[in-house]
Amino acid sequence: MTPVSIPHPQLTQERRSAILTILLLLVALLVGWGVKTAVQNATRTLDQAGFAAEIPAGWLVQQGAGDFIFLARNPLALDELYRVSLVPEASDLDVVAENRNLARAQIDDTYRVISAEPIVFAGQDGYKVSFARVDLDSPGVPHVIEGLDYYFVQADEVMVLSLEAHSEHFAGALPAFQQFAQSVTYLSGE
Repeated sequence: MTPVSIPHPQLTQERRSAILTILLLLVALLVGWGVKTAVQNATRTLDQAGFAAEIPAGWLVQQGAGDFIFLARNPLALDELYRVSLVPEASDLDVVAENRNLARAQIDDTYRVISAEPIVFAGQDGYKVSFARVDLDSPGVPHVIEGLDYYFVQADEVMVLSLEAHSEHFAGALPAFQQFAQSVTYLSGE
């Protein structure tokens, strides 16, 4: 076999073409990633029973009744949801939280409180309860649902903002929930 030599100008042209192709591919990937991020971070304003909140665009909303105001659920991960409730104020936020936890434990014997503590969130005094429960109703193998409740005094009532998500996805869902919690406003009497 005899070696084939490629003329030097043609080799330079091929290198430029390869580098240009790689650069165009990187630009296309960056633009695609930017569009994906913009779509995933898109929100819409929801107004329900005197509450306004920014929820992820495309999430399903269920209107509540009684203390339960509304629920927003991720259609791509049905275990992930935000819930807003408004309960009559007791003497302290920890008392309200304890009563709600006792009521939940009576309904669901898998419900467990992981931690409960006073917090300051976005400059507002509140109370935080972390919990877990087992979802026995889901198809297939039961799985653990982690949750978080934020309690805040609003006029003469207590607003409860809740996050629930599959335990494997909970840490990833928390930053978006905290943005949601900061966006929630309540105008009493509406």
